[in-house]
Amino acid sequence: MPGRFSLRSLRTRLALFCSLLLLAVVLLTSLLSYLEGRHRVRSMQLQHLEDVVTRLGEDIDDRVRTRHVLLEQAAANLHVDRAYLSQNASDILQGFRYLKGSFSSIMLFDADGNVVADYPELPGHRGSSVLDRQYFIQTRDTLRSQVSEPVRVRDDIRRSQIIFTSPILDEHGQFAGILGGSLELFAPELFGDLRSIAIGQTGYLNISTRQSRLVIFHPQPARIMQASTDPARDPAFGKALQGWNGSAESVASNGEPVLTVHRNLKNVGWIVSGVFPLREAYAPIGVMARNHLLIIALAALLAFPLCWWGINWLLQPLQALRHKVQAMQFGTADSIRIEGSHELEVLADTVAGVFGERERMAQELASREAFFRALNESSPLGVFVTDADGVLVYCNQATLQLGGLNQREEDWLGRHWLDAVVPAQQAALREAWRQLQCGNTASLYQLCQLAGNASRPCRVELRFTRLQQGSVLRFLGVAHDVSDREDALLSMTAERERGMAILTSIADAVVLTNQLDEVYYINPPAQRLLGLNAEEAHGRALGLFLSLAYPDSGQTVSLATLAETSMAQPVELDLLSRDMRLQQVVLTLSVVQSAGSMQGYKVCVLHDDSVRRRRERKHRWEASHDVLTGLLNRRGFLGALTQLLDNPEAMQQHNVLVMMDLDHFKQVNDSGGHQAGDLILQELAGVLQKRLRNTDAIARLGGDEFALILYNCSRETALGIMESVREDISRLRPHSNPEVCRVTASIGLTRLRADDSLPHEVIRRADARCYLAKERGRNRIIGHEPDNEGSLLR
Repeated sequence: MPGRFSLRSLRTRLALFCSLLLLAVVLLTSLLSYLEGRHRVRSMQLQHLEDVVTRLGEDIDDRVRTRHVLLEQAAANLHVDRAYLSQNASDILQGFRYLKGSFSSIMLFDADGNVVADYPELPGHRGSSVLDRQYFIQTRDTLRSQVSEPVRVRDDIRRSQIIFTSPILDEHGQFAGILGGSLELFAPELFGDLRSIAIGQTGYLNISTRQSRLVIFHPQPARIMQASTDPARDPAFGKALQGWNGSAESVASNGEPVLTVHRNLKNVGWIVSGVFPLREAYAPIGVMARNHLLIIALAALLAFPLCWWGINWLLQPLQALRHKVQAMQFGTADSIRIEGSHELEVLADTVAGVFGERERMAQELASREAFFRALNESSPLGVFVTDADGVLVYCNQATLQLGGLNQREEDWLGRHWLDAVVPAQQAALREAWRQLQCGNTASLYQLCQLAGNASRPCRVELRFTRLQQGSVLRFLGVAHDVSDREDALLSMTAERERGMAILTSIADAVVLTNQLDEVYYINPPAQRLLGLNAEEAHGRALGLFLSLAYPDSGQTVSLATLAETSMAQPVELDLLSRDMRLQQVVLTLSVVQSAGSMQGYKVCVLHDDSVRRRRERKHRWEASHDVLTGLLNRRGFLGALTQLLDNPEAMQQHNVLVMMDLDHFKQVNDSGGHQAGDLILQELAGVLQKRLRNTDAIARLGGDEFALILYNCSRETALGIMESVREDISRLRPHSNPEVCRVTASIGLTRLRADDSLPHEVIRRADARCYLAKERGRNRIIGHEPDNEGSLLR
């Protein structure tokens, strides 16, 4: 029995959980309150700091702007030239003594940068030169008023001043000099009253220049006229130097974290900064933090006792439930009744229902056990159970009758199940059984032969499954007699081997694919045809190794399309193999229709058709070409001309037909024989092929008569081409008698008209002009139209 405060007690764990939850809520609430208070204090301090800096910046801006305006108005009323200014500087300055109330001193500078007058007059000041001072240069060059960078007062390095300047122009608008006013930084008119402005106890104001980056106001006099904070150390100040106005947290020069506010003045290049240390800004947060820590400490002290008392009070009905459950377990009570807690009443009803259900299930389980035992006894499958070591503890009648043994159950109970297996297979089965016992495999499946009837071996499928019942491990085994199935499988295997032997001996390529067109079998001729072996092809899509296309159109076609359109019919195709060899084949495709696992398989028989197609191509070529010259013959030429006349689109273009007949060709045959004539004809064919395009039609109609079709060619262009051909022919000489025999050509051409429809009419028209060329002396071209019979071109 666990102790009163044992961690195994639900009461203790609930009390601890509630205590920790309460502490977590208090901690989270305190943390959120602290963060919210810190944010508000920061916002308030920043707002106060921004208000002080903004008011101060506006006040300094107003002071600088007022002096700017006074000086500009005074200089604008003065129009004197350079000489007059230099000679009468003192008199001129007398008129501006009223400015002394706004400046520490008033000065006049001539155009060369010399001080020609000052008020009040300072010893050694008049006659000094400011020609190299930046404020003089900018005022002279821009003709606009300027405010100088702070400079040390001569002979007193503890005092600094700024110079206000305004240009003096003559009546022509030319630069004549400068009216200037100096003002000490800590004069009452500028920074004299800034020391009275306080920011908390340790906060302070700081004024720096943007251009020279000098500190011109600081509560520590030693920092005045020193370099300002390095922008790399204070990024917010670096942004302010670029014109940014805003607030941020940064680090002061002494390394202390501070709140800073920066404001750029509009009328002068200065930055007003307010600095407030974080330790003082966040001082009010410390009081709040101490209050929260006190609350957390009280919560930590009181949380567990309060939760313990509350949990005890809430769990009182649970004790009554425990006693009544024990009574029902031992049969001294039929029902459980708890009052005072709805949840425990539901739990009591559930427990009572569980006890009733357990009793019902126990009765049902006994009934089912009897049912399954009867079922196992009548099952045709052998069902048996072994212990963890493999010793049989139960087996049904079907197990005892396997193999025709007809043994009794008591003959096998207490023996190892491996004793029923033939000795030759026991070693392999014992290793698989050991793996199952160790839990390395979830089940065991083996095909083995039982020892017993030697005249008729009994082959069975053994399946074992682990039965883990608490700490007790058993194995359920099922034995199925597959002797007849194995005999049938052996017969099918033998039949398959005979079929494979037949397919291997066939000269044609045979490929068997499954329903997905994946290669299932490929015979050696198919391997040679496709350039692959059976191992790499098996199980992969046939389309990876070949591409089939119709030879006439080049359109690719798939096996699925051929199965729909050309089932069991020879189809002429071009086969592109994986090694990019194009082969002509005849494909006969069949699909397995019978029901079974191979239904839908495709049988592809590929016959090499390259020899027959080459023979047919040769016959077709010889039927339309002249064997001697390689040109089209009369049949091929008439076919090309008919195709042109039947094409309306081509007839819209300029096309020319040429008839050509050789002159004196008979002399060549008579002097050198037909061999010399054949050589001349072959050389003439070479001339025509060189001069004409590959797309033009060139034909030898017979003997020494030739015909040409020049596509998309005007009559004038055709005359030029044929003139070149005529000249090349006139230079041909037979090798047998080159000095005596001279071959020339008479040529007639005609343009194809849109109304031409019959080939013989066009040929007759060109042939008539060819004969006309012969009548007019041979070696010439006649290409005139009927309305211009007298024209010709040589």
